[in-house]
Formats: sequence, structure tokens, C-alpha cells
Amino acid sequence: MIEKKMISRIKIFKISILALLLVLGMSGCGGLLIGGVATVGVASVQERSLKDAALDMKIKLFIEDKLFITNTEELFAKVSVSVIEQRVLLVGAVASEELRDKAAEIAWKSPNIKEVLNEITTGKGASLVDSAKDARISITLSGLLLTESEIADINFTHSVSNQVIYIMGIAQNKKEANKVIHHARTVKGVKKVISHILLKNDKKRL
Repeated sequence: MIEKKMISRIKIFKISILALLLVLGMSGCGGLLIGGVATVGVASVQERSLKDAALDMKIKLFIEDKLFITNTEELFAKVSVSVIEQRVLLVGAVASEELRDKAAEIAWKSPNIKEVLNEITTGKGASLVDSAKDARISITLSGLLLTESEIADINFTHSVSNQVIYIMGIAQNKKEANKVIHHARTVKGVKKVISHILLKNDKKRL
């Protein structure tokens, strides 16, 4: 009961942040701010342990630092890094296969990595219009997950690139996982949804 009340309060707080961002027109910052709240303030009610949450943050910072040092404009600026229970999701669009492979190589060099999910695409970079579309899709999905009572949104994270949504997280059951994917597919302008969601009892988590 306490955990449910805590999750409810967290949802209300995050919805308030989301609403403020919409009013201020700061949709591009939505994922960062809301994600920060989830990582720092609600680790105690996540499926992953506090130890895993801290380790995930350490891995994320390590990878982002290496991307920045290696190639600020082509890697750090264009590749999004998400980490849940030492599973790394790389999303973005870079100019070449070499850069795509380099990002994965950097990720694998981080200590304690279990898996690297390399969803980076190659080719022409996103235009300002495409970036705005991606930001709108991301904040819309965040809002849908926040307001869905049967989804513990703190256990999921997503990135959007070229109107494709990439989701990872830990679902209590198939019903919750399907609801998350369904909400992603209903967002206007989404071309495709790629899921890397694990169920709570998946052997990969052991």
C-alpha cells in the first residue's frame, strides 16, 4: 500500500513537471528532466535495486564521457544512452557504420556491462523539423505512461529517433508490457515501435 501511494505521488509530481514543460514550450528537455526525477527520486520503488540504479547511472556517465571525448559532434551530440540493470540502449543517427560501431565499442568498454543494444542508424542526420517531431513524440509518450494507472512508468525509459520509438524497461507481466507498447503506437507521427522490455521474471535479469 505504501509503495502504491508513493508511486501515485511520484506520478502526480512528474505530471506537474510535464505540464509545466508544455506551457513553457520546453518539450526537448522533457525526457531529461523527467528521467532525472525517476533516477534520483524514485529508485526505491523501481524494480531494479538501489545498487543497480546507482551502477546504471555510473555506466551511463562513463559512456557519455567517452562519447564526448571521442567525438563530441558525431557521437556525444547524436547518440542517446539509456541503461537499466546494466543493459545499455544506444539510439540515434550517425554518418557512418564506423561511427555506429565505435559507439558500441565504447559502450562495451564500460565495466559491468551485460548487454549493448545498438539501435543507432546511419545516414543523413535529422533535420530541425525531425528533431522537433521526435521531441513531441517523446513528451507525448511520457504523458501517456504517466497517466496510465496500470503502468509503473518509472520502470521504463524510451528514446525517439526519426520518429521511431525505442523502449526498454522491466514489466510486471505481459499485460503491462503490451500496454506500454500500445501507448507508444498510438502517438501521432510514430513510424515504428521497437521494444526491449523484459518481464520481471525474465532469466536475463538473474
